[in-house]
Amino acid sequence: MLTQGPAQLQLRRKSARLVAVLRATSAVVATVVAVVGLAPPARSVWVAVAVVGLLLWSGVFTVLMFRPEPHPWLCAGDTGIVVVLCLAQGNLVPAEVLGASAGSGWVDMVASTGVFIAQFVLRQPWAMAAAIAITVAYATGSPGGREAPVILVLQALLAVAVVVLLRRGAARADLALSEEASARASVRARSAARTDELDQQRLLHDTVLATLTIVGTGSITRDSATLPERAAADLTVIQDLRAHPGVARDVAHEPAPLDVALRTVVLTRRVGLPPLDIEFDVPPLDLPHEVVVALSQAVAEALTNVARHANTRAAQVTARRAGEGVTVEVCDSGGGFDPAAVPSHRRGLRESVYGRMRAVGGSARAVSAPSAGTRVVLRWEP
Repeated sequence: MLTQGPAQLQLRRKSARLVAVLRATSAVVATVVAVVGLAPPARSVWVAVAVVGLLLWSGVFTVLMFRPEPHPWLCAGDTGIVVVLCLAQGNLVPAEVLGASAGSGWVDMVASTGVFIAQFVLRQPWAMAAAIAITVAYATGSPGGREAPVILVLQALLAVAVVVLLRRGAARADLALSEEASARASVRARSAARTDELDQQRLLHDTVLATLTIVGTGSITRDSATLPERAAADLTVIQDLRAHPGVARDVAHEPAPLDVALRTVVLTRRVGLPPLDIEFDVPPLDLPHEVVVALSQAVAEALTNVARHANTRAAQVTARRAGEGVTVEVCDSGGGFDPAAVPSHRRGLRESVYGRMRAVGGSARAVSAPSAGTRVVLRWEP
């Protein structure tokens, strides 16, 4: 199971924006160099087509990489464009540039940028495979024994080292945040448990023990009509405590960490169901304890439905502040379903999700259609 914390998600988004700016800038500079330095054997038509195509692709690449969830195929497409330019550089770069040291031609700029982009966007070993493809294409398209392919490989290794350090740092930051949140949750849990224990003791003292004391003093006898009534009332109290042993009435509205509760749900193994690759994006967020319980249980049911019915291994759990409340979403790109066609005897969504949210004053809805995935939206406001 691969679960990314907020620091890792932020690093991924920042990396996407960095490579978008890098590609756009290098494309503009490479176009200027290509046009200003045009000379044989470079062909004007080839250069015109190449730079126009590069500029168009860079525009598309930049726009799409600034989207919230850029797709890896963008990097694969960028690598393909760079490979084509490297193979065709005999018709794109002047003779004196081809014979000069590495880095002096506009294709060199594009190739170096492509190597860096692959390392920052793709996971290994695909990132290094893209760098090797660019290097091989450059060596194939460039006559003579230039040192550029070696430099491209070194650039790739340098970028790999930087990316590894950044990703490890982000992972450590997420771990530290998680441990801090868990520590806070543990303190609150111990306090809540003690409060609950005291509340139960007071309740038992005022009911069951009080009844036993009265019986012991003889104020109520076996034949008294009051005894069955008190016993029935005490039994109701005991049954209520047994049904809700962990939620003290005094702490139902005390703040609790939603992010810790949802991360626990995400990391919990669903016995008998296939594992899910869950993308987790929930910032530190405190809400009333009863709301956190309802949200976490509703998310658990939604993820169980994904594992059981969606025919996909990927899901997303996100949460965002909405005024004084919160919006939690569980999304998948699986087979989807028609919510209106769910039989009335199926209680998963109706009770385990919708019912739980209604019980705490919130709401829930499932947005889905056959072959269109599913999005379960949970909302709560005070």
